[in-house]
Amino acid sequence: MTSSRLILTRTKTRLSMFFTPRQPIGHWLMVILLVSVIGCQNNKSIKQSTSAVRDYFDGDFARAMQKLQNLAQTTDENYVLNNLRLGSVALTSYELNESENAFLRAWEVINAGGVNSGARSVAAVWIDEKLKIWKGEPYERALASFYLGLVYYIQRDYNNARAAFENALFKLRDYADPEKKSNDYTEQESTFVLAHLMLGRTYLRLGRDDLARESFEKARQLQPRLARLAEPSVHTDSNVLLVVDFGYGPKKVTDYDGTIVGFAPTPESAGRLPTPRVIVDGQDYPLGSLGEPTIDTLVMALDRRWQSIDTIRTVKTTVGTGLIAAGAGYGVYKGAKGNFDVQDAAIVAGLIATGAILKATSQADTRQWEMVPRTVYLLPLRLPPGRHDITVQFPEMSHLQQQWMGLVASDREEYTYYMRMNRWWPGPWYWPPKTFSTAEP
Repeated sequence: MTSSRLILTRTKTRLSMFFTPRQPIGHWLMVILLVSVIGCQNNKSIKQSTSAVRDYFDGDFARAMQKLQNLAQTTDENYVLNNLRLGSVALTSYELNESENAFLRAWEVINAGGVNSGARSVAAVWIDEKLKIWKGEPYERALASFYLGLVYYIQRDYNNARAAFENALFKLRDYADPEKKSNDYTEQESTFVLAHLMLGRTYLRLGRDDLARESFEKARQLQPRLARLAEPSVHTDSNVLLVVDFGYGPKKVTDYDGTIVGFAPTPESAGRLPTPRVIVDGQDYPLGSLGEPTIDTLVMALDRRWQSIDTIRTVKTTVGTGLIAAGAGYGVYKGAKGNFDVQDAAIVAGLIATGAILKATSQADTRQWEMVPRTVYLLPLRLPPGRHDITVQFPEMSHLQQQWMGLVASDREEYTYYMRMNRWWPGPWYWPPKTFSTAEP
């Protein structure tokens, strides 16, 4: 268990490694350097990270962690993304120190300003969006803070958990016109009800019942269907909390000529979120309305407030198309006049070539955190002290369940357990986990 120093005072990592010179000459020299270096490294690291993600979903957590540990230390444009991937793998396999460190490294860069200024900004605009340090969509950033808070919460480091959950509730930007500059927006309160609920629970553990009531009331106002889950007494009385990740988040997709980013699937095509069933020592646990999903990332992704300005704006492809059209039009015009010469040919070729380059480099940045779930269930339980065999099932989803043997409940302190639902990970798993394997200790 780590020190209880607030994470807001623990951001002294060497963020200068992401900054580049601000002088014009320095910009272009750094652009050339970025393109040459990233061009050499990108394919290898992308293949390795893709392989690690595949290992994770195949259930080979040890191999996924091994691959991601190297990538997570590399301060390139995928530094944040690879640390979030590593944090997810480590959390699933209950390597909590590894998970905390990975999520914290990502958190520090997400919350740092200026890491995409200078040469990276120039290169991203004129060469490739993927040269920017990836920070994720707003809903991914909120979940990054949430999972960091969850790791602290599992370890009963409630002060740091509070800071992380509070950070997940950053102001949302509602852009009036996505085609304009990014400062043309209004700020709105966060609708991330999951963080409000966990913040309320954390305040209870810190003895701040007044602040807990405020957080739960905010959650109830945002999602009236969660009224039962937002009752303080439910959380005061529980001694076991199951945090269950279900489904898969939205995927970034491109349309038109590869520049317009959208999200799939839609909530309608994915179907409604199911209700979980909890079985404790062979008996159904009476969840009632506590089994409501707290969020739906498919809905969040389609809400413009939960999108970044880069996602909802397409610039280079429009300019590129205009230049190509201008070049072709100029050539036709001069040809019709009968005075099309070598200089005109050079102008036409230059306009068309520049437009083609802009369009070729305007492919949308489709990088994303693949481990993001569609929803998170918070299941507070009250169990007799001792060890219990607990299974979480989704009866509406054929064969989807996860079984844990020997989970601990106590009257003296709360135990929090994280479960990532996957059709290929039914268990049984045994507590405490060593390598999250089915081999009983």
